[in-house]
Amino acid sequence: MSLPIPLDKLRKIIKEPRQVAALLNAQLRIGWRARAPLSVRLHGKVRVVGGGEVIFGEGTTLFGKVVPIEFVSHKGARIMVGDHTFINYGSTISAHERVTIGRHCLLGHYTFIVDNNQHGISHRNVTPPSAPVVLEDHTWICAHVVILPGVRIGHHSVIGAGSVVTQNIPPHSVAMGNPARVVQAVDAQTPAKSINGR
Repeated sequence: MSLPIPLDKLRKIIKEPRQVAALLNAQLRIGWRARAPLSVRLHGKVRVVGGGEVIFGEGTTLFGKVVPIEFVSHKGARIMVGDHTFINYGSTISAHERVTIGRHCLLGHYTFIVDNNQHGISHRNVTPPSAPVVLEDHTWICAHVVILPGVRIGHHSVIGAGSVVTQNIPPHSVAMGNPARVVQAVDAQTPAKSINGR
């Protein structure tokens, strides 16, 4: 039988009481409402609602100490968060169909991601079609960013604070503004590190 966390990492975690508390907190608050491996850490609070799926990868860190993080997965929808991704407080991720966040991503506080506009302009009581949202691996989303339906953000890209992303962003790009536009390239030779140093 293999352990869900490697033995050397388990020894290291046990020496840090705050990490143990975050691991237990994740299982208590998320456990039955989403798929969360034992390596998921939750500092503070999280809300998981709706009849869909929410799946967390290994080593995901959620920091909901100031304001809870919200995951809204409607019936038949799926939200997937990749391994070793960090999501900061006040963020809301909502899926009518699918939102996929890659591995080693960093989401700043009050990030807002939706795959559906909830209603149209003329028919406000009719839910429009959804368009999946994808954040590829190693993306860095700064504070107060809004990511709208149908957007794909390429790997190793950075989205500046306060941006509204309405169209696809290519890999290795820095984009900002409303609507977000590419302003420079990210050096592909410089490896990005996650907040956990992985």
